[in-house]
Amino acid sequence: MTRTIENRAYGVDVSSFNNANTTEYTNAGADFVLVKVSEGLDYRNPKAKAQVDSAKQNNVVPMAYHYARFSGNSNVAVQEGNYAVSSAKQVGIEPGSYLACDYEQGSGNETGGNREENTTAILAFLNTIVSAGYKPLLYSGAELMKNKVNTAKILAKYPNCLWVAAYPLGNGKIANDANFGYFPSMDGVAIWQFTDNWKGLSVDGNIAVKSLSFDFNVSKPVSQPANTSTHSKTWTDVQGMTWHEEHGTFITGGAINLRWGANTQSTLIATLPAGSEVKYNAWARDKAGRVWLQQPRTNGHDGYLVGRVATEAWGTFK
Repeated sequence: MTRTIENRAYGVDVSSFNNANTTEYTNAGADFVLVKVSEGLDYRNPKAKAQVDSAKQNNVVPMAYHYARFSGNSNVAVQEGNYAVSSAKQVGIEPGSYLACDYEQGSGNETGGNREENTTAILAFLNTIVSAGYKPLLYSGAELMKNKVNTAKILAKYPNCLWVAAYPLGNGKIANDANFGYFPSMDGVAIWQFTDNWKGLSVDGNIAVKSLSFDFNVSKPVSQPANTSTHSKTWTDVQGMTWHEEHGTFITGGAINLRWGANTQSTLIATLPAGSEVKYNAWARDKAGRVWLQQPRTNGHDGYLVGRVATEAWGTFK
């Protein structure tokens, strides 16, 4: 089943400080609900299950967020990513939905450290949840994102994944609508949190800046690029990956690494910019859910790049 949140749709984000029943928010016009499911490695929102169930009962798409405490530690970020995935599944937010990393100063999270270490740790978290089939979002305030995170590096791998907080009217002020005359000037924003008191309901108000799509059929076979080969064959490589012969063209949707092997640790050939056209002759899926494309190169050598993660294509197949 595919669902879409349209561009300019309004939504809320909730935690244990908000109502367990989200009907008040959906009746006010919220078309999506972002539910805090976890924090660090030892906290789960006790109201999360009720909030998710309530959103579903009101035919509203629930999403999840995890409050980070990993600061600039990539190893802890991976642990928190797994904890967030487990927490989301427990309350009924399925793979195929969005799972956000709430990265801000406070509650055990230190953002004042090294900017690149912060960024690397955030990517480690996002990579973990994407490998589990969730779509990534990164939440924080506009100023923190600009000064303490290398958002260009985040967006190079996960385009349009930012969920940014910026309140034109200030904290506590009632705002019914988003005033785009005060939209934070940033690239890659998917959701804008524009108030912490939407319509006087004491709940954060958000607006989708891009349309957001959900595909909850991740446990079923995912359609692959169209097979244009009349004599397709399969083979298994030394990593245990099964390759399928297929000849087609892939156009990158964002910057994607091209490597000498179908592994994220393989030597980098180049980083292909968005809009690059790649001819491929085979594909295979790894254990993390990444679909690798094989690009024939000169001298009999092949290059490899990721064309899809779980249900999300990283570009266009032709």
